[in-house]
Amino acid sequence: MPEPKLDSVRLPRTQQQRREETRRALLDAAVESLIEVGFARTTTLEVQRRAKVSRGALLHHFPSKAELLVAAVDHLAEMRAKEMKTLAAQLPPDRWAERSGPSGDPADVRSGELPGSDARTAVVLDLLWQCFSSTFFQVTMELRTAARTDPELRGVLTIAERSLHERIVAQFRSLFGKAVAEHPGLERALFTTLQLMIGAAMSCVLHGDNSWLDNVIADWKAMFPLALAHAGTATAAEPAGRISERAPRSAPRGSVPAGRSGRRR
Repeated sequence: MPEPKLDSVRLPRTQQQRREETRRALLDAAVESLIEVGFARTTTLEVQRRAKVSRGALLHHFPSKAELLVAAVDHLAEMRAKEMKTLAAQLPPDRWAERSGPSGDPADVRSGELPGSDARTAVVLDLLWQCFSSTFFQVTMELRTAARTDPELRGVLTIAERSLHERIVAQFRSLFGKAVAEHPGLERALFTTLQLMIGAAMSCVLHGDNSWLDNVIADWKAMFPLALAHAGTATAAEPAGRISERAPRSAPRGSVPAGRSGRRR
């Protein structure tokens, strides 16, 4: 009797693997529902139906609708981050690092050229704008609007957005060239960039013809080196810890998010 081929033998899934698969199915279903029918029509029952799981399985992973939908947005952000990582391989070379002198300082910086005026920075800012001109932003805006009158959702979303902000800064710092990535004003300049793009993206939602926004982003890319330089000067003059205060505040350390109160929908 021939022995079975190794690639045809399937080992039984562990309990942890089954839990992870169920959680992934729920998150995929929630993202799909948010994109297709929006926040108002994305209920826990709808997500359960799409994921083809039991009610008990859904409540085991996500005791409330707020936690489920915020986790879905975080899941969508992770998917977007992976896309960014793939696109990063296509970025223009880092001329700042290539032209570093014996002191280690980029030659362009020593010659007076402002960091952020290179082609790589322009492409990275284009990638950041893609995050706000995509379905991901539209979904988060729906949740933000709903959170205004939903304390449970607001509590969970505030904490999640703080974490998301920190991840965006970390990821895009790794994409910029050396002179920009190590610039003391980068976090502050990025925060300003995010606020501008949020406003521009809101206009995308409201208006049909958004071609004029290309000019807005192009203008900001031209001004970014000056914003970076100004942010570096301002940051150096500020007390420690002030920059982090500009990001959305999370709940006090050690507090329990409102979404964990046990209320279920």
